[in-house]
Amino acid sequence: MVKDYYHNQFGADLTKFMPDTSVPYFGHSWSTDCRGLNKIPIESRPTFLICLYFTVLVDQAMYTHYREYYQYFAKLTQYPKFCHGLGQFQKNPRELLHVPVQKGMVDKIAMEKELPAGMELFVDEVLDFFKNHMSNIDQTEFFDKLIYDSDVQIPLLVTMVNPEMKNDIVVKAYESLREAIEKKTGKKG
Repeated sequence: MVKDYYHNQFGADLTKFMPDTSVPYFGHSWSTDCRGLNKIPIESRPTFLICLYFTVLVDQAMYTHYREYYQYFAKLTQYPKFCHGLGQFQKNPRELLHVPVQKGMVDKIAMEKELPAGMELFVDEVLDFFKNHMSNIDQTEFFDKLIYDSDVQIPLLVTMVNPEMKNDIVVKAYESLREAIEKKTGKKG
């Protein structure tokens, strides 16, 4: 379902969410009102947020870890920027999943159900994109940098110290991401 949504509906929903395509920035008031999310049908929100999460995640990962290739990447993808403040400082993409769940704007169980397929789609899309557009980037290295990035990784210690965290949507997203990378690349994270 998430794959079909991503390829057939995500772009249209993203346009509803961010109608001014000349302004790629959003998220300034995300922590208070998830501005724009109300324009997305309730039944589509879990898949929309997962797709938005991995779109922002790959954009920020490219900027952080492959800055020398970022301008080319950004020109090809034109992905939205999740940020705040006058300097457009990037926010942690985890908030894209956490805040709407916390505010009751999305069904957590529906999102959890879509996470494994969503993260597998993310890995497939990254592998395909690098193969076809940026073959000079080592995909295994990219995923290593991504899953161990301090803004992405949820250390096992966190859930050991606080077992309730195992039910947190960002922990479940990270686990799904790690599992998808392992499944699609054969590399354990």
